[in-house]
Amino acid sequence: MEASDEKNVRDETVALPPEQLPDRAEPAAPAAPAEAGPKDPEATALSDVAATVLSDAAPTRVVPGDLPTVAAPTPDGIDALGSPSYAPIDPIDLDVLQEGVAVPSPVQSLSDAPRRRLPGWAVALIAVAALALAGALAFVTYQQELWGGKTVPAVVGLSQDEAADDLTYLGFAVTVEPTAADDGFGTVLSCTPDVGERVDPARGITLRVATQRSIPQVLGLDAAAAQQALVDAGATSVSLTYRNSDQPAGSVIAVDPAEGAPFVSTQPVTLTVAQAYAVPALEGMALADATAALEDAGLAASVTYVSSRETRNTVVETSPEAGTEVAPGDTVELSVAMPFPDQPYDLLAYFSCDAVALPTYLSEEKFSLTYGEVYASGGHAHAAYTGPEGDVLQISDSPESAHYAGGSQTDVLATGAAVGGVRYAFSGATVPKGGTEETEAAVRAVMSACGLEGLSDTCTQSDIVLPEGTPTNGGQHFICATGQQGEFTWAVIIGGPEGVTRVVALAAPSSLFEGVDLSAHGGSICDYIAYIDQYTG
Repeated sequence: MEASDEKNVRDETVALPPEQLPDRAEPAAPAAPAEAGPKDPEATALSDVAATVLSDAAPTRVVPGDLPTVAAPTPDGIDALGSPSYAPIDPIDLDVLQEGVAVPSPVQSLSDAPRRRLPGWAVALIAVAALALAGALAFVTYQQELWGGKTVPAVVGLSQDEAADDLTYLGFAVTVEPTAADDGFGTVLSCTPDVGERVDPARGITLRVATQRSIPQVLGLDAAAAQQALVDAGATSVSLTYRNSDQPAGSVIAVDPAEGAPFVSTQPVTLTVAQAYAVPALEGMALADATAALEDAGLAASVTYVSSRETRNTVVETSPEAGTEVAPGDTVELSVAMPFPDQPYDLLAYFSCDAVALPTYLSEEKFSLTYGEVYASGGHAHAAYTGPEGDVLQISDSPESAHYAGGSQTDVLATGAAVGGVRYAFSGATVPKGGTEETEAAVRAVMSACGLEGLSDTCTQSDIVLPEGTPTNGGQHFICATGQQGEFTWAVIIGGPEGVTRVVALAAPSSLFEGVDLSAHGGSICDYIAYIDQYTG
């Protein structure tokens, strides 16, 4: 029985062995109560021989016989004697099994009470409310990402460290995948799963972080594999060049930029591919470029200038032809276009022709070198060539004079000495028809043959202005004409000392005469040229 239950008392009868039973005696008369009092309406009497009084003030505890006896707090004997409900117990009655008395409980059992059931609509309403509450709770907790994974935050554009910190804070495992790019190195280009996806953090996040592109290892690969490697690295402009090499034909022997060098996707990348030694395609290339190409190909060059209307100084032909297999170090002859003069007396054409090509041209025209030196000042050529008919061509910084020292026969033009001015003395066999008369008509005949135009001044022995004291007893007779043609000044002189007639044409850049003092010649370049040619020997 629970200690706290002071009203529900269980009747227990304890059986004693016969030897422990007390002697039977007549029950004593009940003692008079100490004081009379009203009857407790709450008291329950259990008796038929002996009455038992249960009092709220003094709970009665009945325990099994095999437990120690515990004194329960009860009113003392004196108080009990005064209770109207007190009745002494006769020990004799203890050995008699008394029939239990059923006492109706003042408290009705809940199980026996009629139950009031809720109506169906109320049950349904409660169920719906419970489901709604559960759904709302699930929604709120899902929104707060307490379950159902995490949303991938906006990490694209962040630095690698910033992105990794944000993801790690949310519980994601981070993997970095370097990705070649043209700029933004060290920043996140993309991620998997994508930003905004809601995923289980245990899946992890892969960050693609921008790194600088670099030229991959392609040396030794065949051309196709090397090209693909470059495309895989992001290159969008890959070109091939071929070079004679002892390496296997078709293999890459060089790359520009070099392996490992940084580059951007739009930067041109050139692969040099090995091929058997062969003459490269050079036609149309400038001479300098063609020579360099042969050198790169492990071959040598020799140059022959040819008269051509093609662009000056460009290759018009090679020997052997392009594509011909040759041995390392072989020589390839280059035919180079040069606008040679149509005739040896086509004076202005000499200035359009490279000086180094002139010896070839003059040799073809059967002119031979008579004299050759280089001016100490300016490095221009001073040379004289004699033609098969006796014509004399002079390359000189003083074309108005026929003088030259003679002796040296160095081919200074072939060494690259520049042309300052040109003087051409016709022979009787080559003088233009009608060009020996000392008239303007003869002058114009010579002008036409030499390709000259723009006559501006003439003088003769009769009207020339000479420096004071110039001897005039040589019997000079002549006509001198001068003119301007572009940036050049030209002159035609017909005549000579007594008994001699020479026909001479000359031309030079006008700048060559800018330093001449013309004050003694009345300011006339025509008089100056005639004076030098006719009076200074």
